[in-house]
Amino acid sequence: MRNFIIKRIFSGLLVILGILASGLWMISQIPGSYRDLSDLEPIENNVKEFSKAETSIPLFYFGVLSKLGRDKSLDLHWNGNQNLFHQTLSAYLKLDFGNSSIDGVPVGEKFAQAFPWSLAVQLPAILILLLLGVFLSIESSLRGDRLWVRLADNLLLVFTSVPGFWMATLLLFFFANTAYLKWFPSGMQAINNHNPFYCWIRYPQYFVLPIICLVLPSLAYLIRILKAGLKENMDSLHWTRVLSSGVSSRRALFVDALPQASIPFTVWMAGILPAIFSGSVVIEQIFSIPGLGRLMYISIYTRDWPVVQFLFFFTAVLTVLGFMVSDIIIRYLDPRIKINTQ
Repeated sequence: MRNFIIKRIFSGLLVILGILASGLWMISQIPGSYRDLSDLEPIENNVKEFSKAETSIPLFYFGVLSKLGRDKSLDLHWNGNQNLFHQTLSAYLKLDFGNSSIDGVPVGEKFAQAFPWSLAVQLPAILILLLLGVFLSIESSLRGDRLWVRLADNLLLVFTSVPGFWMATLLLFFFANTAYLKWFPSGMQAINNHNPFYCWIRYPQYFVLPIICLVLPSLAYLIRILKAGLKENMDSLHWTRVLSSGVSSRRALFVDALPQASIPFTVWMAGILPAIFSGSVVIEQIFSIPGLGRLMYISIYTRDWPVVQFLFFFTAVLTVLGFMVSDIIIRYLDPRIKINTQ
């Protein structure tokens, strides 16, 4: 197991470095900067803006130059440490993520302000998703012939096919509209408190519609994954031996079948880690949630490339870490993988 973890860490570091280089290259290829937006003016005149001229330095440690002439060839050119990748990586290792091109605020400060809001919305959504997913998958496995179970399966399948932005628009139209049911607010723009966890207690109504939009599209897929794993275990001889010991079917599903059924579910959970920290761009923008997803949207719209680069890199790093953790958990849950890889 130790060798496996070391290999995963080494390969993960290589992927992260490749993501950083590709992110810097992609952003350097995007035309325009904040200065090019004629309708916007810098908030502070003394703020140094991020422009494409700053990325005129070489991207990586070496580059390939084409020699023109009778004999056309490629020349490998060494750039040394004076390259964008080295400077960005060195700054990130020192926890210096640069400053915003718009107002000069450090990127880390903007991240610290937006992160709790994404956490406050994503954590209850993931918790509700897991609880409902386990409960409905077990009920569907034990009582799949009941009417309410079949109706729930069909209804969740419909929600899965509905895009998130469309579901958010429909919920706002019917449940945050004075012409229909004004049960919930349309967004968080009216909240003056900057502590989202205090808003859980003081303004819980603001979190209802965003959490519904985050839970419903993924619930049917989660139930299908767990249900398939439970059915596979219930069709095996091991299930018959467990029931013959006098254990109830529900307890047998929780204790014996659910850990094995969670193996494909663990791979799906690898994407949950970046979702907690990066938030949902569409949902946060529609409901005016000042989280990381909305920060990413506004930064792209205003061409605030230092913020975009850091959020892109941070989300990619969490995705790689999520898959590394899921690989380790899968090897722990399924001993057959250990035997086959030894």
